Amino acid sequence: MSDQANEPLVSIIIPVYNAEKYLEESLCSVTEQSYGNLEILCVDDGSTDESPQILKKQMQKDSRIRIFSRENRGAGAARNFGMEAAKGEYLLFFDADDLLHKKMIRTLVRAMLKHGPDIILFGYDKISEGKKIRVDYSAKTLRVPMNRVISPNDISGRLFQSDHGMPWNKFYKAEFLKKAGIRFQELKNTNDEYFSRITTVSANRILFLNKVFVDYRVGDRKSLHGNANRNVLDCTYALFAIRDELIQRGVFETYRETFRELAGYIVMLKLLATDDSEAFHILAKETADNVLSCCEIEEDCLEARFQGVYRALKGKDFRKAESEINRIR
Repeated sequence: MSDQANEPLVSIIIPVYNAEKYLEESLCSVTEQSYGNLEILCVDDGSTDESPQILKKQMQKDSRIRIFSRENRGAGAARNFGMEAAKGEYLLFFDADDLLHKKMIRTLVRAMLKHGPDIILFGYDKISEGKKIRVDYSAKTLRVPMNRVISPNDISGRLFQSDHGMPWNKFYKAEFLKKAGIRFQELKNTNDEYFSRITTVSANRILFLNKVFVDYRVGDRKSLHGNANRNVLDCTYALFAIRDELIQRGVFETYRETFRELAGYIVMLKLLATDDSEAFHILAKETADNVLSCCEIEEDCLEARFQGVYRALKGKDFRKAESEINRIR
């Protein structure tokens, strides 16, 4: 390991809520990075399990860990708090049940120093029931230029499809985030879409790195995401906020097509994840009454499997829409 005094400080922000099952393993993937000059900001979001004790134990082992305890307000608020407390030149957001590859931070810092982007975007794999699942890197699939700096405008028609809307597969220049002044929405669900999309649009220089750095755990996400049947309209609030911000910035026309496709994808996935009939009908009605028109979602925005759902929603036949979703499940 090189002399830490000559390395830029990297802040890693980790919201923690009832993550006892995987928290120690996840923290070890951070503290065992081959890059040493880190501050690890763990924001305990009102955990009621053993997470606070695990954090304190790990802090005793590694002085780079800092713990902040707050009442439960959701991962968005916890990340905002972490950003305010961070002192690093670069920022990474990380979930408390995922894993970082050992050379991740060192590779990302080198890429930042070499290319100077505002944001580096990278790939990830999934872990389900202990097995790693390879995930297609959407940027590669869509033939986005890799390993060189581009402008978001260069791929405006497919920008949002080139990257999933989470913050933990991105490496941010702290100065850029400070100047941009963008914050996470304080929603219980879908709190990261707005931040991820608007920061990418706001950047002058982005870099898609052809690397996989995170193992993303699926199947038991209650530590951060909660129940899909609760706060079911949060996804619509996120979409409206993204749309309004694009309009306010005068760039909606530039990103119209990529936004329409994003909106259709998000609302259909939320309908698919909502298995409580009452919650489904709440989201279906809001989608039919407002989301389809406000976000300009039409059949051509959607994957073929969702087109029957779309037609049912368009006709405000919510029982039919639910039947079509059940057919897909």
